[in-house]
Amino acid sequence: MPRKVAPDDPTRIYQNDILERMTRSHPYEPLVVYIPVVLGLIVYMFLKSPFVWYNSIALVATGLFYWSFMEYILHRYLFHYEAKSKIGKHIMRLIHGIHHQFPNDTDRLVIPLGASFLSALIFVAIYYGLTGGNAWAILPLVIGTIVGYVNYDWTHYATHHVKPRFPWEKTQRRRHMLHHFKFPDACFGVSTGLWDWVFRTREQDAEKAVAAGKMRAYPSENWKILDNKANPSEPI
Repeated sequence: MPRKVAPDDPTRIYQNDILERMTRSHPYEPLVVYIPVVLGLIVYMFLKSPFVWYNSIALVATGLFYWSFMEYILHRYLFHYEAKSKIGKHIMRLIHGIHHQFPNDTDRLVIPLGASFLSALIFVAIYYGLTGGNAWAILPLVIGTIVGYVNYDWTHYATHHVKPRFPWEKTQRRRHMLHHFKFPDACFGVSTGLWDWVFRTREQDAEKAVAAGKMRAYPSENWKILDNKANPSEPI
C-alpha cells in the first residue's frame, strides 16, 4: 500500500482519501500484479498457441519494442502537454506535473493500477486492429508490452531511489536526471535511450539546442544530481 499521507502533506492532491489513494501506487504494486499475469500468459501461450515458438518470441519482442516507442511518445507529447484551461492544467498536474514538482515522492513513480489497466485495454484494442483480431498474435504482443511496462516502472523507481552501481544503470539514471533537473524538453526515454537518439533529444542534442536559444535549461545549481554520486533519494 502507498504511504499514509497527512492532510497537510504538500504532495497531496485531494483531501478526499479515496481520490488521493487513486492517484498513488506503491512501487511494488506493478511487480506484484503484473509479473504473475505475464508468467501465466507465457505458459498459456507456449501450451496452446498454434504458432511455432520463434514466431511467438518475435511477436513478444515486437510488443516490447512497441512499448518502448509509446513510452517515449506518451512522455514527450502527453505527459508534457501544456494545457491552457484550468481543468486541463489540473489533469496534466495529476498525470505528470505532480511528479516533476515532487520527483522523489515514492508513491508517484509508477503508474496507479487503475490507469495501467485502462492503458492495457487501449493497447489490446490497438493490437486487435493491427492483427485483425487474431488472439494468438495479440497474446504475445500483450506479453511483450507488459514486460516493457513493468521494466519501465521499475527503472523509473530505481533512477530516483536506487544508487546506481553498473555503467548501464548510471547511464539510465543520468538521462532521467537530465530530464528532471537540466533539460525538461529532452531526455524523455526512461527504460531506453533509443528514441532520444532517433528523435534527437539526447543530452548532446539538448546542449546544442540550448546554445542556439531553441531549448530551455534549468539553473546550474540543479545539476549536482547528475554526477551519480548524490543520493537520488534526497530532495533537490
